[in-house]
Amino acid sequence: MSLGFLFIIVPVAMSIFGLEVYFLRKTGYKFTWDQTLLNLSLGFFDRLMGLYLTERSLILIEQVVSWRLFSGIEKSIFAFVLTFIGVDFIWYLFHRMGHRVSLMWGIHLVHHQSDEYNLSVNFALSPLGFMVRSIMYSSLVFLGLPVEYVIMSGYLNAFYQYYLHTEFISTIPWLEHVLVMPDHHKVHHASNEVYLDKNYGGVFIFWDKLFGSFIAYDEKPDYGLTTELPQRDFINVQLFFFKKLYSNFRRYGLQRGLQLLWLGPEHQDSHVPEVLPLAAKPTVSKAVMGITIYLITYRFLTTTDDWLSMCIAVMLNFAAIVLVNGITYTKPHIKQLS
Repeated sequence: MSLGFLFIIVPVAMSIFGLEVYFLRKTGYKFTWDQTLLNLSLGFFDRLMGLYLTERSLILIEQVVSWRLFSGIEKSIFAFVLTFIGVDFIWYLFHRMGHRVSLMWGIHLVHHQSDEYNLSVNFALSPLGFMVRSIMYSSLVFLGLPVEYVIMSGYLNAFYQYYLHTEFISTIPWLEHVLVMPDHHKVHHASNEVYLDKNYGGVFIFWDKLFGSFIAYDEKPDYGLTTELPQRDFINVQLFFFKKLYSNFRRYGLQRGLQLLWLGPEHQDSHVPEVLPLAAKPTVSKAVMGITIYLITYRFLTTTDDWLSMCIAVMLNFAAIVLVNGITYTKPHIKQLS
């Protein structure tokens, strides 16, 4: 992906989000800076750790693996449409596994931790998701589809989903029968029991209708996870569930621990373990400073080939994310001996 594409998409997305923030506050929808800055810090971390990971891994696969099921597929409109549909189908499978396999839910729950629903939720992602999707998208390269089409389809798929995370759009008549609409995705982000594990589609809603995971918007959604998280920093949010999965082996033994890796998250207990003694106390000054540092150093990081400069930029990026989220150290809880 060219840098030009990235640095057009990001300002456009942020500008639209700024406009949404204005109307959220004006119309009284639930909106807090603490949650928004957590979502933003998760997005910054995702972009830092997953820097072009999908694109670079797919290109690497194409370069080192010469085998194709169908060699010589020429670039055409038909090939691009086929690739786009294939990417969306793989997204559906990835997304469904993210909810039905606990090991994958540990990655995907980052996107569902917000109890508010606005465009900032788009930023709340885990870089581990990029790794899994890179492997899954590579199947299209092995089929013989042009790697450039796979990469572009992945970006367009993600960009389409951006507008789905807003309260200000419900649906578009006629198109709602084919494409995923914000109302469909509001259902997906709801913690209402009737809505759980529904509407996984990214662009096309017919995957859900075909595979029995569709439900129409009816009652007002309650957003967020079914279990409240006591720690709201971008590190614990991404790690606590994996610590839970690790603890299962000590609590239940090897066989049950392995089973719980692959069973749905409803089979886990509701305990939320602490990974690191951290707390999030964001402020406006920290957020502005952190965002400024991040944007400058990230821009530099995407253009430098010098390893020392890259390492310095990565460290500054991480420090900026800590500032945005307002992370502070808290004293670990000491268990009393009985």
